[in-house]
Amino acid sequence: MISMQNSTATRLTNLTERVATVYKELFNELPVINGQVVYPQMPDFQLTYFIQQALSRHYFVQLQFKAAPEVAPMTVSGHLKQDAAGHLILRAPQFTTIVTPELLRSIQRVKL
Repeated sequence: MISMQNSTATRLTNLTERVATVYKELFNELPVINGQVVYPQMPDFQLTYFIQQALSRHYFVQLQFKAAPEVAPMTVSGHLKQDAAGHLILRAPQFTTIVTPELLRSIQRVKL
């Protein structure tokens, strides 16, 4: 009885995820790869400006990194900081990492 409930719950979860993905693909103007919205590549001057805004105003931002064609790009959220050497550091709730601006596709402010 319990395994039947688990099986039903798993199928419902899979169906729900599939419906959400199809909805995104049909009604989103941006391309979607494996359920991930792919934002357009920002020009360098815009990336630089938005990074400076995020640093000076301590915005919570979402970064999307470049990826190979037909591969879902990685998207992470957190606060950007800059160390004494000028490295960009993303502090996310689960991790901290160094960010290379040349590998960014887009940056967006996330309103909390």
